Amino acid sequence: MNSRADDWGEHIPSGQAIGPGLRVLLLASDVPLFACVAAIEDINASRPGSVALAGIATDAITDPHARISAGKRLWQHYTPAQCRLSYERTRSFCTERGIEFFSGSVHAAPFQRWREACNPDIVLSAFYGQLVPEEVLRAPELGAYNVHPSDTQHGIRGPRPFLDTIEAGLKQANGHLGKVVVHELDTGFDEGRVVIETPGLPFHDRDGVLPANPLHIGFKFCLYAYPVLVEALLLTLLEKGRDFPPFQISYSAKIQSELETYRYSTHIGFSSADDLIRRMRGCMQNNNPAPFR
Repeated sequence: MNSRADDWGEHIPSGQAIGPGLRVLLLASDVPLFACVAAIEDINASRPGSVALAGIATDAITDPHARISAGKRLWQHYTPAQCRLSYERTRSFCTERGIEFFSGSVHAAPFQRWREACNPDIVLSAFYGQLVPEEVLRAPELGAYNVHPSDTQHGIRGPRPFLDTIEAGLKQANGHLGKVVVHELDTGFDEGRVVIETPGLPFHDRDGVLPANPLHIGFKFCLYAYPVLVEALLLTLLEKGRDFPPFQISYSAKIQSELETYRYSTHIGFSSADDLIRRMRGCMQNNNPAPFR
């Protein structure tokens, strides 16, 4: 049944029991959301039943009354049509696969009831615009984590990760480099302890060009860095629990070459969900050595 949240958004129950394994409540939007799903699918392909997607909460970008709607944060770089496509793609993906879907306020009673019913082992955030309440962060046994596309350890936090990195002048001889990190979620903006990070990733394409639209950098990072980072996080939690030392993932020579020769003219932003997941899983399977340590 489709029900309206207290102040805005949608809640579409799945009508299905959560499967076995590590229960993940995903707070995410658009391409990063599918990177997280690709990582879960890749783990379950080799370790069936290891990870269960308890539900997905996303930004209500098509609702002008939402706190995070079109025109705010990175959504300002989407056209209205792209905003609608992004939201509907996520909504359809969840309903077709029987995944619980929520797009309302994380402070509203429907979300609190849903989260308690999910009883997740981990909360995972990726491109999600709301500050998550402390009670949501403290509840999961294995913690709450956020994937963020900038070097938060050097103070680059908040809603403009790519522009702020460029303006900060973090450069190498071959152009701007940025990082994607996984950090523990706290009540601040991107201020939690970093537990996993990538090496420096090139912002430019193979012609040395920085794109006019920073979303294209995000799409590039989502194709390569996000699924590998999320897979590394979930594997580490499965193997070691939450008390693991911070580490950096590694990339195979093939993936490093693809990062350096990527063309923005072939960016992935508005492909189908299945195509995005297929491409991201291919990236993880081509990444040898594996990121888990």
